[in-house]
Amino acid sequence: MKQQLLLLPGLMCNEKLWSKMNLTNYKTFDIPREDTIDEMVEQLHISFAKHKEPINLVGFSLGGYLALKYVIKYPTRINKALIISSGIDSLKETEILKRKKMLETLKRNNINSLSFMAISQLLEDKTNEENLDIINQMFDELGLEVYNQQLFATMRRKPLFDELINVTSPIQFLSATNDSLVNLEPINKLCEMKDNFQLKTLDTDSHMLPLEYEHFLYKEIQNFF
Repeated sequence: MKQQLLLLPGLMCNEKLWSKMNLTNYKTFDIPREDTIDEMVEQLHISFAKHKEPINLVGFSLGGYLALKYVIKYPTRINKALIISSGIDSLKETEILKRKKMLETLKRNNINSLSFMAISQLLEDKTNEENLDIINQMFDELGLEVYNQQLFATMRRKPLFDELINVTSPIQFLSATNDSLVNLEPINKLCEMKDNFQLKTLDTDSHMLPLEYEHFLYKEIQNFF
């Protein structure tokens, strides 16, 4: 691909998320440390400013949601966007409660790493030590302060369906069919209504597609961009 890819990771993820994919001509960005999603989008706009041509965005999970918010607010700045393991609706209250409880447990016990149970919920293969280690490394590098900030700044997410209706840029979603964190129903509906939206799914429950399905994802990125 000629044009550089701009990569946005997910909650408590950094550039290590993309480390297994052997991508070239790309630049990774951290989730901005801002207090609201709108402020995060504005900070990304500042970071993207040096890229004069319409940009190619790849967003994973929370990064996918932020990428879509960016597309909605700055449609002329986007060439294409690939959205991985990310929904377009609000987080379920059960998921918000689960994240709050996890943060409280970590703080109360002065723990700086996620439990095996917490990590394994994101993975299909719960025995892959390399992937478990990458997730732990990312969490350790970012730390509890960042987790607290990202959690509370992004837990109340607005549904994006009505705003995405007006988007004309090519948008492709990649998701597991049984990812408990992604509701595919509104995405399917959007794709049925708009030709510029596409959804491809894998028959798995993995949320961490860049780690577990890196070869598939690499090919999709090459084909889409």
